[in-house]
Amino acid sequence: MKNYLFLIVLFIVINVNSQVVSNNTELQNAINAATAGTTIVLQNQTWTNIQISINKTGTLENPITIKAETPGSVFFEGVTNVKLGGSYIYFEGVVFRNPPATVSTGTALIDFRTSSSSLCNNCKVTNIKIDAFNQGASQQTSVFKWILLRGANNEVSYSSFLGKHGVGSIINDNRDSSDPNYHKIHHNYFANRTPQGTSVVNDDNDQDAIRIGSSSTSLSDSFTEIYDNYFYNFVGEIEVISNKSGSNKYYNNTFENYSGALTLRHGDNCEVFNNFFLANGQSFSGGIRMMGENHKIYNNYVQGTRAKYPNNTNTNGLAGINIHNGILNSPLNGYYQVKNATIVNNTFVDCDLGIRVGATFSAGTQNQPPQDVIIGNNIIYESTNRAIQVTTQLIGASSKYENNIKQNGTFDSFGSVSATGNINVTSGLLVSGTDFYTVPVGSAAIDYGAGTYSFLTEDILGGIREVAFDAGAEEYGAGGTREPYKQSDVGIVVGFGASGTLSNNEKVYEKAVFKIYPVPTKNQVTVFLSNNILETIEIFDLAGKLLLKKASNSNIETINISNLSKGIYILKANNFRSKFVVE
Repeated sequence: MKNYLFLIVLFIVINVNSQVVSNNTELQNAINAATAGTTIVLQNQTWTNIQISINKTGTLENPITIKAETPGSVFFEGVTNVKLGGSYIYFEGVVFRNPPATVSTGTALIDFRTSSSSLCNNCKVTNIKIDAFNQGASQQTSVFKWILLRGANNEVSYSSFLGKHGVGSIINDNRDSSDPNYHKIHHNYFANRTPQGTSVVNDDNDQDAIRIGSSSTSLSDSFTEIYDNYFYNFVGEIEVISNKSGSNKYYNNTFENYSGALTLRHGDNCEVFNNFFLANGQSFSGGIRMMGENHKIYNNYVQGTRAKYPNNTNTNGLAGINIHNGILNSPLNGYYQVKNATIVNNTFVDCDLGIRVGATFSAGTQNQPPQDVIIGNNIIYESTNRAIQVTTQLIGASSKYENNIKQNGTFDSFGSVSATGNINVTSGLLVSGTDFYTVPVGSAAIDYGAGTYSFLTEDILGGIREVAFDAGAEEYGAGGTREPYKQSDVGIVVGFGASGTLSNNEKVYEKAVFKIYPVPTKNQVTVFLSNNILETIEIFDLAGKLLLKKASNSNIETINISNLSKGIYILKANNFRSKFVVE
């Protein structure tokens, strides 16, 4: 009897800060009374003309949460918006639909601030759906943005953004100051965007899915990560993602049946890796566009891009990877010269242009060629126009073309730039797989990689890179299991209704059976193996010396590695192995 009483008391203590609200008055009263640990539950129903503004202080252990009673059964309609201020405020489970005929374009649907001085930090919007929440004809010229990110350390995850049209980003971080942001945008589904005033892609701005930064603060670092998102049937402008700040990472994303490209428009020191670009021959499509300094682009798979407008005229803005010329003493909103870029181990299949070097929009002023650029170990398969098109020759002593392989297509002249090991093969480079082209036995790509790149520890599928590594995005026989996202993944692993149980600080690739996280790491590393026991775990250095051995009878183990120096190591468990980096 005492045990039952204890459980009842414990249940009451745990739920004392949870309140179900059924109307706007109850909701506002609950917000006014909210303290750290409060959970406000929105009753399952349609809520009309609801404006939420909450400026409260939660904590990591006790956030303040506003959530649907049942995700997908709470609908916000009419004149509605949500403003989050303070810290550790979580908003989740709501569907936005049926907007009014006119939406206030000065007010975002969700804003991570309640006033200019009350930003939200460490806040999260997760497991929501915004379904064609568009205003009328005025939105063709007036900007209406769905989510405005502000503050720092915020997250938008496991959500679906469907049917956006007209002007305005879906997720936009304005970066009104030069302070770092450290935002995470992950496991979201962006689908069925249509361009301003038409169903045909056009050159008007502000029709992207995600924009991080603005030209005015672009020379400062954001440190935002955008990963594991799925873009499908997305047609707006030339920039699907618009990077306008520094030190951001874009990885494990899938782009399918889309126009535009992931664009490093402003800012330096960004990384783009492990992404699938599956344009399927759609017009005005590319992979990655680049301006700025110190970028790394590697392990990307690009297929079926077309650098042509819908009327079949050419555009200088797109290619599988498009490296732009810069403007001398460029203004912040101009084109900064590409410098110190590393473009290695990418795979291009059936792209009219694989890699384009020195593209320009204005020949008179955009005349600063890319400088100190490495283009190496790339595979260009069945290019319909050029494998590598050189519009402007690279400059700088560090520039080089090294060990790129093509099957069909042509290489333009590399001029006086260092060029070694760039070869053509007539067959056997890649073979068609279920979802993408893969490296077959006997391919020229096997062990053809050259150079030393500390960041190149895995391939696009999550398999380990060998010391003698392959050209292209995939390492033959490495056993990686990561795949591009598909429509069947929506609501299961990406988008509204998907599982969001993993921390966004743990870069765990959910499609893999064998996982190591975090990556990179410092003092400890966690090893996970689904549906099996780990048995024995071993850690080796790159020379093959055994440094640590641990027996296990669990499918998850956390190992103390504080005695390891900075560097790259190999972890083996059962029949799996992977590299990891110690910072």
